[in-house]
Amino acid sequence: MNLYHLKYFLAIARTESFSKAALEMHVTQPTVSNGIKELERTLGVKLFNRGSRHVSLTMEGRALVNYAMQIQDLAEEAEDRLNRRDVQPGEGFVFGATDAAVTYLLPGILKSYMHHYPDVELSVHVSPTQYLVEELLSNRSEFALITLPYKHDKIETMPIYQDSMPLVVGGEHHFVEKRSVTIKEVAKEPLILFHTDSVSRKIVDERFAEVGVSPRVVMELRSPEAMRKLVEVGVGISFLPSLTVQESLESGSLKEIDVKGIAFSREIGVAWRKRRYFGPAIRHLLEDIFDRYGVRDTWAVRQDV
Repeated sequence: MNLYHLKYFLAIARTESFSKAALEMHVTQPTVSNGIKELERTLGVKLFNRGSRHVSLTMEGRALVNYAMQIQDLAEEAEDRLNRRDVQPGEGFVFGATDAAVTYLLPGILKSYMHHYPDVELSVHVSPTQYLVEELLSNRSEFALITLPYKHDKIETMPIYQDSMPLVVGGEHHFVEKRSVTIKEVAKEPLILFHTDSVSRKIVDERFAEVGVSPRVVMELRSPEAMRKLVEVGVGISFLPSLTVQESLESGSLKEIDVKGIAFSREIGVAWRKRRYFGPAIRHLLEDIFDRYGVRDTWAVRQDV
């Protein structure tokens, strides 16, 4: 059912004339006549009794008038709502983030955003990168902060933060007495690592494979916070993002150990589905994120392409 055809219908019902309706709608009379014929064909009924001088509504036409007026009012209300580009109470969106990103990169940004847009209801899905990308691909999430690199032909990414991944041990570990250790020495120690499906784990595994040693993995987890706590009490050692261990290093509960010839790092970036449209509320949050981490100009250029 075509909205313009309904507008033609209501104009004819008001004026009782195809020609007057055409003048009111600023279109030709054939345009109005063809629109009504198409509407009648779609509904399978006649809407007007056509006379030589004027037309009148049929029973079916009279029944349609109220519905057509409601549809027109709703269409105008929707157009007005979208043109205002504001956010109504109860409206919101979903985005995703890794544990480290939502804990260390977003709190200040989200506080400021919610201050300026208090009516927006945000839902943040916290998961590993693989699952966040799955949500993007299934359109369950607008964008996500993930660990890079991540390649997919339907996903675009933009790095926003470079994070080193030092080897950390508990304060009582025997590595503390050494100036540096080798990767082979590390491989003999009980290691607490991310799950094998994580980007951070792949970075570590690839380097161990390059030097031809197999690490002694005693535990796999998804939470860097849990891993940090376990390393602090001496369950094992780990390569952990600097974001998650900085406070522990400053307090002395963790110690950073230099590994000869090894320097792990990862990037955190924003990912979204290619050619996805972002409305004003979502765009504002993205721009706040890119502005905070100094890549807003790069983002703007990519949006213009």
